[in-house]
Amino acid sequence: MKLKKLRLKNFRCYSHETEIDISDLNVIIGKNDVGKSSILEALDIFFNGKPDKNDLSVVNDNSQIEITCVFNDLPETLILDDSVETSLQDEFLLNAEGDLEIKKKFPVSRTGSISEEAVIICEHPNNENLADLLAKKRTTLKLLFDELGINSEGIDQRKSKELRRAIRNHYYPDQEIQATNTEIKIDGRLDNEDNRKKIWTGLKKYLPIYSLFFVDKPLNDQDSDIQDPMKEIVKEVLKRDAISPLLEQLKDAVQKASTTMADETIEKLNELDSKLAETLRSNFPKEPSWSTIFKLTLEDDRGVPLNKRGSGMRRLVLLSFFRAQVENRRTSNAPNIIYALEEPETSQHPDFQLMIVNALKELAETNNAQVLFTTHNSNLAKEIPKEALRYAFTDNGGIHVENGTNPDGTDNADIIDRIIETLGALPDPKNKVKVLVFVEGENDVNGLINYSKLLHIDDDRIINLENNEAVTFIPTGGSQLKYYIEKKYLDGLLQAQVHIYDSDKQQYIDSIAALNAEGNPKKAGFNTVKPELENYLHHDAINECYREQNIEISLTQILDTEDVPERVAIAVHSASGGDWTAINPDPVKNLEKQKKKISRVKRQLNMAAIEKMNIARLRSRGGYDEIKSWLDKINEYID
Repeated sequence: MKLKKLRLKNFRCYSHETEIDISDLNVIIGKNDVGKSSILEALDIFFNGKPDKNDLSVVNDNSQIEITCVFNDLPETLILDDSVETSLQDEFLLNAEGDLEIKKKFPVSRTGSISEEAVIICEHPNNENLADLLAKKRTTLKLLFDELGINSEGIDQRKSKELRRAIRNHYYPDQEIQATNTEIKIDGRLDNEDNRKKIWTGLKKYLPIYSLFFVDKPLNDQDSDIQDPMKEIVKEVLKRDAISPLLEQLKDAVQKASTTMADETIEKLNELDSKLAETLRSNFPKEPSWSTIFKLTLEDDRGVPLNKRGSGMRRLVLLSFFRAQVENRRTSNAPNIIYALEEPETSQHPDFQLMIVNALKELAETNNAQVLFTTHNSNLAKEIPKEALRYAFTDNGGIHVENGTNPDGTDNADIIDRIIETLGALPDPKNKVKVLVFVEGENDVNGLINYSKLLHIDDDRIINLENNEAVTFIPTGGSQLKYYIEKKYLDGLLQAQVHIYDSDKQQYIDSIAALNAEGNPKKAGFNTVKPELENYLHHDAINECYREQNIEISLTQILDTEDVPERVAIAVHSASGGDWTAINPDPVKNLEKQKKKISRVKRQLNMAAIEKMNIARLRSRGGYDEIKSWLDKINEYID
C-alpha cells in the first residue's frame, strides 16, 4: 500500500483544502515559512499521533483540522474483521478512482481540547438499509440474514464477508449495486461493539509505517536523531511477515488468559452483588504497543551512547542507516514504509550530503518504500528528477503545492523556473564549458563517465570525464533539475557539441544523420554500433556486480541484438522466485512494475557493472575502439 495523495485543510498555514501529489520520491522546495515542514508533520500526525490546538489554522472555517490520505497499490486481499480474507473492493471501501481514501478529522473545542475521528470516503451502496452494514458484527449480521429470509444455500454463515454480500444482494437482486460517494466512520466515539472499530484495527495493519526524522532537532537520551533510526528499526522488524504473526499469537494468548481471570473475578463478584456484576465485562481498549517494549540503542565499547557523541558522528549514523536500508529493502517481504526528512543537508559535509540524497533516491526506487524531504540546498535539488519536485508557494492568500512536471509528463516550466529562482541554482561559469555532450538520459551519462575512467586508467592520454569542468552533459530526455538548468543556461552558446545516441530506435539514427549532414566542424554525432550502451558489458561483470548484492544470477554471453536491461531485470526478479509475467495481476500495473525494475537495472549496469569491467572484457565485447573514438573526439574539441 502506497501513499498517492495528501490533502490538508485548516492545518496551520493550509487554511483552504490543499492537495499534494505523492510519488515514490518527493522533494519539497519553497521559501521559508511557506509550509514545507507542515506537510511532513501532518503525515506524522495522520500515521502516529494527534495535533495540538496550535495546529488549527488561525483562518479556519469550522474549527476542525482535516488530514486526508489517499492510497493506491492496494493488497488484492486482506483480513479485516474476520480471520478470512476479503477485499476493499468487495466491501465497497474504495473511492471512484479505485483508491483507499481515509480522512482524519480533529475538532478543536473552545477550551482547546481535541477529539479525533476517521472516515473512509468511498463509493458505497446507496440503499439506506445498508448504511450501517459494516457496523454489524457477525452475530448481528446472522440475525439480520435470518430476518430477511435469505436463502442460505452456498453461503458460509461463519464468515462476515459472506453474510454482508448476501444481504447486499438481497437489496440488489440483479447484483447491479448503485453506489454513491459516502463517508463511513471507522474511528472516534464508536461503541466497542461497533464492528467498524474492528475493521479499522485490521486496516491499520496494512498502512505504511511513517518515519519522520528531524536532523537538527535538540538531542536527549530518549529522543534524538540517533535514537530515531534505532526506533524505526524496531518498528519495521515488528511488522515483518516472520515476526507479526508471532506477536499476534502472544497477544491472543495474553488476552485469552487475562480475560479468563477477569471473568472469574466477575463470577465471584456476582456472588456478592449480582446487579453490579451484570454491569461489568472484560475488555482490552487498546492494541498493545510493541515498539514501546523493545528498546534499541547504539553505544561504543566504553558504554557511551552515540547521542552523547559529536553531531558529526550522529549524522554519519543517520546516513549509514539510510544506506543500510537500501540493501535491507530489496527483500520482497519488507513492510511498506515512508521515510520523511527535514533538510537532510543540515550539518553535513558536501560529500555526505550527496551520499544521503543518493541513498534516499535508491530507497525510493525499491518496491515498498517512499521518500519525502525538504531542502533549501541547490546542489541537492539539482540531483532530483523533475517529476519528484514539489514547489510550495502562496497565491491569493492560500498555499499551493505544484509538481515539477505536468500530468502528461512534460516539464512544468513555470514551476521549475520558480524553483530555480528560489534556490538560486546556477551552473558553472560559461567560459569553463568547452564541449556539450548530448546523450539520451542519466544512465548514459553514468556509463560514459565510468567507461572513460576505465580507459583513462589503461591509457592516461584518453580523457577522463569524471568531474571534468570542460565538459557538460545534456541528456536530451534528462529528467534531473541540473540538466534542465544547464540546457537552458547554455542555449544559444557556441560550444562544440558531441552527440552520442543509441541505435535501437530509428529516430536516433535519423537525428545523428541529420546532424552530421550539416557539415558543421564544431558538431559530431555518433550512433552506438550495438543497440545500447549496456550491450558493451561482459556477462561476468554483470553477474559479479549482483553477486555483491547477494543476488545470484548466471548470465551467459551477451548478444549484440538483445535488450540487456530487460534480460537482467528478468534474471534478477526470477532469482527471488518471482514470475516476470505476473508481478501484478493487473496488466497495466504489471507493465509499470516491469518498467521500474528495468530502470533500476539500467542504473546498476551503468554504475556497478561497469566497475567490474576491465580492458580485456571490453575488448572481448568489441567496445574498446568505438568508445575510445567518442572520447578522442571530445578531447579534440577541448584542445
